[in-house]
Amino acid sequence: MIKFFRKIRQNLLSEGKTGKYFKYAIGEIILVVIGILIALQINNWNENRLQQKQLLSVYERTLSDINNDIQEFTAIVKHHDSIEYIFKRVINDSITPDLFDVGLSRLVTANSVATTLNTTGVNQLKALNTNDSLSLKIIEIYDQMKLIIIDNLEISINNESENLQKIFMEKYDWYPEYMSKTIMQNNSSKELQDYFLYSKEYRHHVVNNYNSRYPNYVTSVKLSIKILNDITEELKIVLDKS
Repeated sequence: MIKFFRKIRQNLLSEGKTGKYFKYAIGEIILVVIGILIALQINNWNENRLQQKQLLSVYERTLSDINNDIQEFTAIVKHHDSIEYIFKRVINDSITPDLFDVGLSRLVTANSVATTLNTTGVNQLKALNTNDSLSLKIIEIYDQMKLIIIDNLEISINNESENLQKIFMEKYDWYPEYMSKTIMQNNSSKELQDYFLYSKEYRHHVVNNYNSRYPNYVTSVKLSIKILNDITEELKIVLDKS
């Protein structure tokens, strides 16, 4: 094709048709530019198609991650619902020995929280560096969950648990007994039971721990479940259209 155009130009020059030659040259340049633009457009279309295919693949992984996180958050809420009545019995100063059998003595120390968010999909979205609004929304949600739930509330709750455990170790002779077995109402010393039944110190720690967990932590987890369920529906719509 290049040889063909070159031959035409040479013929025009040899025949002295300079005006026609320049017109032809300009036309040839225009054709080349158009060809380049078409090639660039096709290349851009192919790149966009590949990026969209990759994005949809990451969305599928993200959807799986979100479903796993919803399950974990749901389990956290279920667990806290199951022990809330013990907290309230202590807060309302209505403790009875039977509460030892359902975890009274370890209400604070044994109920640490440690959520592990599934962030493989989110990290892949970050790596894609896309301006897609749904991707940016998902990234923002996960950044906020990590900041508020894990880096703030969970650390605060676990610090309270560790501090109380340290107080037991440093102040009370019954600590070895406390650590050596599951405390029940019929298998523990009077000194140990008296502390958990009547101590204002313990009640104070339970009240503080309750206020960290239920109005703040559990409420945030429940809200996160709702938000993640909404995002799940958005992802399903996008994937169903693909």
